[in-house]
Amino acid sequence: MPVKKKATRTVTEARILEAAVQLFAQNGFKGASTRDIARLARVNEVTLFRYFPRKNDLFCAAAESRLSRVRMGRELQNKLAKDAALQITVPMLTEFLLENFFYPPDLLRLIFAAGSEVPGADRMVREYLGPFFDAIQGYFERCSAKGLIGQVDPSIATLSLAGVVSAHQNFYRLFTERDLGWDKERSVPAYSDFLLSALGCQRLGTNQEHGVVRENKLFPMRQENI
Repeated sequence: MPVKKKATRTVTEARILEAAVQLFAQNGFKGASTRDIARLARVNEVTLFRYFPRKNDLFCAAAESRLSRVRMGRELQNKLAKDAALQITVPMLTEFLLENFFYPPDLLRLIFAAGSEVPGADRMVREYLGPFFDAIQGYFERCSAKGLIGQVDPSIATLSLAGVVSAHQNFYRLFTERDLGWDKERSVPAYSDFLLSALGCQRLGTNQEHGVVRENKLFPMRQENI
């Protein structure tokens, strides 16, 4: 995956961007004022506007500072390119999503704001994340052509995992008033099992030989409903 070279920033500029990421992610584009961002960055608004003449410029720079950190490991890239088994690749995709977009969720919230509140920012998101989407969708297209994922459209397979994780991570607390409290060790197999089931594939929790369902030692069969 291509990695853009980031321009060297001054200490003050970096502090402004970190404050902007925090408040834009927390309050959205319209809900975060440049005055509050300047206060959090411990500068005055005149200094902030010297670096970023428009609020849109500040948002795009803040979002780009997080988008440029998204990384897909070489091992996952190889699995996608070589059409590795879904039971191997889907958990790696889940881990990629969790590590880059949900732990912490700042980038995901900035992406939502870019798509709904900031004209033109969606192009920047596509520029950075488009190559990842293309690689993942290409993998599912080839799986579909081989009859490995039933009648599921490859674009749905590509985006559904991110949608399920996002809904569960964000809505659980809203409707239950409790923290989810899931670490990566629990989240990866749970979300992977969900997608594999939706794709009509064998789940991680079991492997089947000679018609007998056996427990997988890496992901033991869970008794609770997920």
